[in-house]
Amino acid sequence: MAKTREIQCIHYVCEGNCDLGKEGTFRHHCQTCKTYKKKPGALPARVDTRRKKMERIKNKEFRKNGGTY
Repeated sequence: MAKTREIQCIHYVCEGNCDLGKEGTFRHHCQTCKTYKKKPGALPARVDTRRKKMERIKNKEFRKNGGTY
């Protein structure tokens, strides 16, 4: 599975507009652009909470079982 780029590029201006003159659609072209450089200090478009939820569930089960899996 390919890794998605969730942080916008420094060249991305708005949907359909890129500084490099390319079609700047974040969900399509920006995912495969060779000149992608993430914007410093930018936050992801969405946060993947699956890992956090799984860790919380594991810790809860760990405490419930008295410290053993």
